Order: sequence, then C-alpha cells, then structure tokens
Amino acid sequence: MNESARTLGPGRRWCVLPDDKDWLRDLRTMGDRLLDHLAAAAALDDDPWELPAAPYAEAATACDRVVSMLPARAGGGLGLLLSPTGTPQPTVHALVVECDDLDALWEVLTRLHRALDEEPGTEGLLDLVGQAGAEWGDPPRSPRCLVSQLERVVAVLEFDTFAVRTLAVVMTDEKAREAGETGTVRTLDDTGQTAYESVTAAWSTTLQP
Repeated sequence: MNESARTLGPGRRWCVLPDDKDWLRDLRTMGDRLLDHLAAAAALDDDPWELPAAPYAEAATACDRVVSMLPARAGGGLGLLLSPTGTPQPTVHALVVECDDLDALWEVLTRLHRALDEEPGTEGLLDLVGQAGAEWGDPPRSPRCLVSQLERVVAVLEFDTFAVRTLAVVMTDEKAREAGETGTVRTLDDTGQTAYESVTAAWSTTLQP
C-alpha cells in the first residue's frame, strides 16, 4: 500500500505542524486565553453579551488537544531533520487531528471575522475579544490582532494536501519512531524531502508574525 494513502478512518486526518516557537505560542495562548474566555462567557445562564451561537468550548478543547499531542521539546529548536544530502533543517511535527475539532475552530474564526466587520448581533463577541486583548499583557492586543493570531493557527491546522499527508506518514513511520526513541537525527529520503519542501514553502507567508 502507498503509505501516503494510509487510512485513518472517518472523521480524522493527518496534520503537519511547524516547530516554530511563535506559531506554537499562538496555538497555546489562543486556546488558554482567548477561546477559553469566550467559552466561559457562552456557558453563563444569563449571557449579558448575547453571543452568536458557535462552538467556543469545542474550539478551545481542539487547541488543547493538539498541544497535548506535541512533544515537550516542541518549539525549542532542538529537533533536526537532515535532507537526503545531509543538510540540517528544522523539524516538523506530524499528528492525527479530529475533523470536528477543525470545524469548530473554523466556525469560531468565521464568527470573529464577522465581529470585526461589525455585523449586527456580534457586538458582544467583539467586546469580549477586546477584554481578552486588554488583559493579554504589555502591550495589550487589539481584537484584530487576536483574530489574526487565531487565523495563523487555523491556516496551518487546516492545510491538507498530498504533500502534508505524505510528509506525515514519513514522519511517523518505523524509522521516525526509532529515531525519536534513541534521540538520533532523522534523515529524510527523496520522497520525504520533496513533501517537506512543499509544505514548508506553503507555510512561508502564514508563519510571518
């Protein structure tokens, strides 16, 4: 069987994530600080913000689930891959995600874009995002900045091409598992390298702050 076509079962798919500390920080903080904030407000019996319906809690859980599947060293720049010619290059993380999780994130992102566009009925949502941004730190984050950060996270998670699936299978095969267990550096074959270059090139714009 062609490993790039490995069947995962309905409702699940491969995802490849960058070992980029800024993107990984956005992934963690979007779940912990923005989406959890919205989910807590939506769960109130007397919702003073009259939030538009959206799976806020599911989106927060989706971020948490992805974070929990990443290795502890993720974002530290410690893992390296070698190209077929022996050239070091940043590692990537391959994992399986639930399609329902991605759908929840996309739906919330859509609601947030509508709030930025000041559509009727989204005033409370925009106010809550503003509250989260005001408490973010120094400097505070504007609603547009926070939505842009979430958009970066979702863009990478949603990226689904033949190259992504091929690279994910290469990064989770027996050789990859052995390299992870022994702490050795993994060398990609030509197929893996072609997929790696395709995926990382597609990320180049998305990963810009």
